[in-house]
Amino acid sequence: MSLFKLMGLAKYIPRLEPSLNTHIAVIGACFLPAMVLGLYLLFDIRSRQADPAGCRKLGLRIQSQLADQHDKRYSGTGVEHQNGAASWRVKSLWIYPIKSCRGVELNKGTVIGTGMEYDRQFCFAQLSSKFPTSLDTPQAGKAGHKWKFITQRSIAAMATIKTEVWLPDPSSPSYSRKQPNVQSGGVLVIKFPKLNNNIIPWGRFVGLLTSIAGGAEHSVQIPFNPTPEQITNNGYNTDQMEIWKDSPKSLTIASTENADEWIQELRFYLGITNHLALFRISKDDSREVYRCAPRKEELGYQSKVGFQDAYPLHILNLASVHEIGKKIARDAPPFGALNFRPNIVITGGEPYAEDSWKSIKIGEYEYYVACRTVRCLLPNVNPATGIRHESEPNKTLKTYRRIDRGDPKNACLGMQMVPAVEESKIKVGDAVEVLETGEHCYIKQ
Repeated sequence: MSLFKLMGLAKYIPRLEPSLNTHIAVIGACFLPAMVLGLYLLFDIRSRQADPAGCRKLGLRIQSQLADQHDKRYSGTGVEHQNGAASWRVKSLWIYPIKSCRGVELNKGTVIGTGMEYDRQFCFAQLSSKFPTSLDTPQAGKAGHKWKFITQRSIAAMATIKTEVWLPDPSSPSYSRKQPNVQSGGVLVIKFPKLNNNIIPWGRFVGLLTSIAGGAEHSVQIPFNPTPEQITNNGYNTDQMEIWKDSPKSLTIASTENADEWIQELRFYLGITNHLALFRISKDDSREVYRCAPRKEELGYQSKVGFQDAYPLHILNLASVHEIGKKIARDAPPFGALNFRPNIVITGGEPYAEDSWKSIKIGEYEYYVACRTVRCLLPNVNPATGIRHESEPNKTLKTYRRIDRGDPKNACLGMQMVPAVEESKIKVGDAVEVLETGEHCYIKQ
């Protein structure tokens, strides 16, 4: 079949002598896709939103601190000790503004009672129901419907949704206290690939070319902490969203139920058939943390989370990741710390030393180590491509790391933590001191 038939253009090409037809086909194969790609990228650049006014982008502007994470010096072998103790340090810091989407790496940050500031404040959910609904369905008919959170556990492509946080910057020429972006405490930017299926008959072909060239993508700006006026003007409403056993009242930022265009495109990109919505956790309805966490009487405040699974902070020892990597099958895809979505990555000690930690000090501030992190299948998803491996690293983890009597069927890697105070600071390079060790027993949801 000729190139023109593949592109649906054969009917526009007159019948020519075979030799001339061949020359045209070769020319078309060489130049036509490039011309279409160039035109599309030109229109895409013109359609992109400008950076949020009055703000600066949060996060590293240099190479990732994890760029050398596979270096053998982080494997925990030949660790140098000072006064009999390992020299632990913070190597990398991460927040994930939208649950299960791509994270933002920091050089320093603020830790509040719910974890890292800006972490997991938003979450996507799909409408779970036994029958379809529409905008015309009466409220009584929607009573049996529930918004349920979604993650890479079921939709691996969520790993390719990029997030950015832009914060008010008084040094910006466009800064003003009356600027909406300033009043909302900043802006969340969401980016995801354009599929281009409806542009031309061979849109997937162009979509592939654009992705190779750097990719055309949707870019959406959302108030990070909308003011009451912005909530009214933007038509945001409050609804319950089910996450594990909790159903906190959350702010509905966008929904396919309301025919918001960008989230319609995202639903198509993710391959979701049910209604899709983006929620923001409400300050008045955060989820209280119990189970293995210290109680209010001990902390002096009630520990809460936004859209984290269970605890405010997740800390990961890079040497432990190296140790799992040594045991994994040779034909398994490469993986690293980001497969496990930590907030804090540390180095300087031996593999699995963190398993028995009960309290630690990072920089000048203390943290309670509540329990081990029980692993699900999510680390099988490549954080860069959104492609899920059928078995690894979960298979290897279950072979070596089913170590907690509270959940003997599942593997553990990393630790869950609760801040000892409601506000503290943390930065890359901070020393980590182990204050107390002891036994752990995971308590299930």
